[in-house]
Amino acid sequence: MMHVLVPVSDSSDAECAAKHVIDRYLGQSVVLYLVNVQLPISKFVSRYVNRKQLEAFHQESGMEVLQPLMDKLDAAGISHQEKILVGHKAEVIAQFAREHYCDQIMVPKNKNSVFESLGLASIGSQLRHLIGADGHCDISEVY
Repeated sequence: MMHVLVPVSDSSDAECAAKHVIDRYLGQSVVLYLVNVQLPISKFVSRYVNRKQLEAFHQESGMEVLQPLMDKLDAAGISHQEKILVGHKAEVIAQFAREHYCDQIMVPKNKNSVFESLGLASIGSQLRHLIGADGHCDISEVY
């Protein structure tokens, strides 16, 4: 069974990801992971907020981003698992993909800047670098 990781950063990603995931995996047997990576709160702020409040904040913020995608996948009958992670986006996604033996990571296409259009600083290029050429995980820039 194929393991697919779909990291989602914001609501516009969720809309595009839903279309591509449904088109590609409807009716197929797949383990689908929906992931939102929250940036860590600065140490200055975290000194004044307890850990449970920070975890609740990250969980709530991440689920707010993933919920539209989850709703569409549920309506299409595609099962999924969702996870909110905290850290630096590409590093956390690569680590999750390794730990869960993902065969594919679906990320957004480069579309915003000249640097991204050259493949620099895009999440896909960062993941390719972190996973390496020997990685068994395909990185698809599709949405």
